[in-house]
Amino acid sequence: MFLTKEDLFTHIYEGAIDAISDNDVQLLNSAIAAAVSEATGYLSRFDTNALFAAEGGDRDASLLLFMKDVAKWHFINVANPGVEYEAAKERYQLAIKWLEKIQAGKISPAGWPLPESEQDLPPFIITSRPKRGNYF
Repeated sequence: MFLTKEDLFTHIYEGAIDAISDNDVQLLNSAIAAAVSEATGYLSRFDTNALFAAEGGDRDASLLLFMKDVAKWHFINVANPGVEYEAAKERYQLAIKWLEKIQAGKISPAGWPLPESEQDLPPFIITSRPKRGNYF
């Protein structure tokens, strides 16, 4: 799993996670799955299966950081004891802006895998029709 409960301890205290989930692991797993699903929509030009299959030290640090923010946002909608709501909202919005920049091609993370069908293609292809002669 790309993101675990223990990974979120940098963003939410363990006690707050347990209080929000009422020790129901499924609530946290659902928030993590929603975060991955949301990010997958923005990162469609990359091999998201490979990106989110990475574990431990193989995970991209920036992606992991922003995924924690997105997962936290989805998770605290249940309740938010001990969690500063406005800070979480700002971090979520920052993460989404980062994902949008990647989607728009303004940011190209180094080393991210492309889908196998696109690995040998240039980022885009430009063609045009033959020049047309106009006569008056």
